[in-house]
Amino acid sequence: MLITKSLPDTKGRTEFKAGVIACLPTIPGYWSIGFAAGAIGTLSGFSTLETALLAGVLYAGSAQLMFYSLWAAGAEVASVVLSVLLVNLRYLLMSSAISLFFRDYSSRQKILSGLLLSDETFAVAAQLGSERGAISWAWMSGLNLTAWLNWILACVIGAELASSLPASLMEGLSFSLVSMFIGLVLAMWYASKRKILETLSIIIAVLITLVMAGKTDMSIVVMVAASIAASLATLGLKLSGKKEA
Repeated sequence: MLITKSLPDTKGRTEFKAGVIACLPTIPGYWSIGFAAGAIGTLSGFSTLETALLAGVLYAGSAQLMFYSLWAAGAEVASVVLSVLLVNLRYLLMSSAISLFFRDYSSRQKILSGLLLSDETFAVAAQLGSERGAISWAWMSGLNLTAWLNWILACVIGAELASSLPASLMEGLSFSLVSMFIGLVLAMWYASKRKILETLSIIIAVLITLVMAGKTDMSIVVMVAASIAASLATLGLKLSGKKEA
């Protein structure tokens, strides 16, 4: 592979392997929701190859499930594209937050890291970045490639086994994505050195979500809540830094 070939030194290969290992705890979540996404793709009329291509290019569980649902419902192409774009706008916030650890990357490395960024790899990378202050290209490549390949493989297997999966199992798998996100947030919170600030941010985001729920699309609600909470947390961080200075 191009990425592994660009790691000639022992340190780079060691970092790559460390990134692969760091991704392992998230693999069960990728596989469980990937099975469901692949199976739903088959039930929606897509071939295994089409499901694999969509998994590799779109690479977003929530957006992929939404795509299948809208497509099966006969929604217009423009509506499908805009809906998927809206759901994936959260990656702008994630990319901006994690870009602080990529300052030494080349433009090509930044683009590749951003394209393969997911909710899970963001959480894992952000935790390491907060501890080290930077993330090596080799480590991030190992993390991203492991997650990406496992997602595609899970979707393909789910698509192939769609006809044999019981409905009860499909319904249970849909919650695995939510439970995995909860686990990742808790892991980041425990490792954080600013628990009070992050706890307040979580409370603010939850309160905004509760107030706005039912008044507009939930995708918009989540984006607004996350944006406001993140902005207030950044402001609080700057104010605390000035007081310490």
